[in-house]
Amino acid sequence: MAVTTSYADDDPALYQVRRKPVRRASTISWVLKITTICIALAGTLVLTDLVLNWTSLIHGRDGRTGDPSPVTVFVADQRLTIPGNMFRFQNQRAVGQHERIDLAIHWPSLEGFSEARRESFLDPTQNAPVVFLTIRPRETATDSAGRLANVYQHFFDETALEAPPGLIGRRLSEDSGLPGEEVFFEAGSTDPFTTHCLADDGSGYPAPCLTEIHAGESLSVQVRFRKGLLGEWQGIKKASKALLLSFGLFS
Repeated sequence: MAVTTSYADDDPALYQVRRKPVRRASTISWVLKITTICIALAGTLVLTDLVLNWTSLIHGRDGRTGDPSPVTVFVADQRLTIPGNMFRFQNQRAVGQHERIDLAIHWPSLEGFSEARRESFLDPTQNAPVVFLTIRPRETATDSAGRLANVYQHFFDETALEAPPGLIGRRLSEDSGLPGEEVFFEAGSTDPFTTHCLADDGSGYPAPCLTEIHAGESLSVQVRFRKGLLGEWQGIKKASKALLLSFGLFS
């Protein structure tokens, strides 16, 4: 099945939220619960979108090119100049206005697709060296770091998860509406790296992680990678901002 940017196969019916039996709760508790469900479910849909597009990536139907010539595009009136071989979809690799831009970038070289790196871009494993970026208009007031402080921390399970050095890992509780999903965040930082990961479900698909940062005046950037790269979080945090600067953001 060919990939398009419509994402029509992302059926909301696939992502039903499991709920506990109804019980009495304070108004603040209900507000927090509703907020976290909305925000976290949005992140889950994006992560699941990555899984649903796995097959098309493996079979190379996503419009890649090895030509790194820069392409100028506009998203929400923000001008971006991006190497052509970073675009996932051919119709986005065209000068002009776009609703969103989807990129695939080799890690750790931070370069786009090339024939020499074809194996890396088609790697179906948990440790595949590819980072995905989606640049689109900002839809929420907070990024992942803001959600950690305002939402996630209110719904952590009591048990800590094993995490790479520098990160703390916690599961979301039953009250979050997304029980068992995982949040990893940077310890002791005023602007902590924060990522939301799907738990391994035994399906054989690599579990993805997502972190969202705000960029420029009105854009949001979702950075997605497979969970096997979580140990590279410090490099991914720095490299994402460096890439966006090279595109014309944060300037």
